[in-house]
Amino acid sequence: MDCQTCGSTRNEKYCPACGEKTFEPHQLSLKEFVEELFEGFSHFDTKFIRTIKTLIFKPGQLSLEFCAGKRVNHMKPIQLFLVVNLIFFIAALHNLYSLELYNYINFKPFITFNTKQIINDVLAKEHTTLAEYTAVFNEKMKSSSKAFIFAFIPVYGVFFALFFFWKKKYFVEHLVFATHFMSFVLVMLFLGGYLIMLPYFMIVGKESADFDFFYSWAVRILIGVYAGFAIHRFYRTPIFYTLIIALVVGYFFFAPIQYYRMGLFYKITHFNPWGH
Repeated sequence: MDCQTCGSTRNEKYCPACGEKTFEPHQLSLKEFVEELFEGFSHFDTKFIRTIKTLIFKPGQLSLEFCAGKRVNHMKPIQLFLVVNLIFFIAALHNLYSLELYNYINFKPFITFNTKQIINDVLAKEHTTLAEYTAVFNEKMKSSSKAFIFAFIPVYGVFFALFFFWKKKYFVEHLVFATHFMSFVLVMLFLGGYLIMLPYFMIVGKESADFDFFYSWAVRILIGVYAGFAIHRFYRTPIFYTLIIALVVGYFFFAPIQYYRMGLFYKITHFNPWGH
């Protein structure tokens, strides 16, 4: 039968020109519709689980295969990031990229950027109270932190491109690696919430400076170790150079997050102060 997509006349189950499946009238039946629906869900689940397993247990392998043209067995980088991003912001116990207004007007380094005065100006302009604006700000922060987190991909892409320029890779290859790296970060933070933070709060019942210190360094170490394995596999770098870059990635992991938080603060208070 002729391919309904590209018009090819070769008689095969799948069109060799565009990949479209041969169309039969019975495919419009309810039975076929239900079968296609379940097949789509099961295929997605299998591919997603396989991709996540490779992402976690074989750092750098997804990037290596994608850039080599092996793209059938796993989800594409951006597709994976979008799905992980959605799951993280729906089900994660703690969103590292989002802070409530209380933090911006009480703690360093935020108050050094005149955040208190900015909030006072907003309250005066909008003729509202701090309690009313806090609810609006916090809700806007949650949605904004999700919407703009993709900005970390080009940032890390530029970082890896600069440190591995001598590998003479296309910039897109660095972006692919950065996308998989950010996907792992979200998966790690998601799992960390349930495996570390939840048990701690169930036992202790409250947050503490000691726990924050422990958790932040645990995150840095895990990020650094993962980055080291991923870099060594993808970029084929010498062990010593790999260790240096891994230490840099891990130690300075929270720096871009702090800038991201401040960027969101300015976005909300200057461009959309009342959340409309």
